[in-house]
Amino acid sequence: MKINNWEMALRKIAFILFLLPATGNCQIIRYRMIHMQRPAVGQYMLHILPWYYDSTIKDEQIARCLDTLPGHLFSAKMYNMLYRGDTTKLAVKADEGVYLFHKRYTINIYWKNGNKKSLSFVNRHFVKYLEHSFYDNDAPMAFGRYRKGNKKGRWVYYNTQGKKVKVERYSRSGTLKKSKTFDPPIKTLRTVFNPRHLSGTPYIIR
Repeated sequence: MKINNWEMALRKIAFILFLLPATGNCQIIRYRMIHMQRPAVGQYMLHILPWYYDSTIKDEQIARCLDTLPGHLFSAKMYNMLYRGDTTKLAVKADEGVYLFHKRYTINIYWKNGNKKSLSFVNRHFVKYLEHSFYDNDAPMAFGRYRKGNKKGRWVYYNTQGKKVKVERYSRSGTLKKSKTFDPPIKTLRTVFNPRHLSGTPYIIR
């Protein structure tokens, strides 16, 4: 047990050392405007972090960075990230708020075509506890909860048409208890209320 505790402590120290340079850079903000194109309309200011997004960036890291930043005047604390290697594409919209009297971070990640890729919620201890993921055509991909980094409870999976294809159930410890596959896939309310956007959600960042 002592060895495990030492290993855990070393992992935490390594994570903090990795995070510190990025957290310092979080204080340097750039401002640009995003102009939504048809069928969406409107424009708003982006508060861009100089910390570019790629697949190695975790939702929890984004939440920790957000925690170090000041709020905006008369609005929620909201910041954005662009894709590494392609600064014309919005990658992340992250905001800090209060839900049921507790601080919560909402992390939206986008495909390069403008459609949403995932929606995650991270608690005040910087632990992700809920996630929705989507295909690049905006159809739902999966939905479920986490506990201490492991899947828990009911997880639902969909195909690219938004139809339910599988349901899994996990124990509190993250062990898969039951799995059911639907063949053929079935329609759900999520299928109806999450229409697909095959051409993406176009915008221009200036």
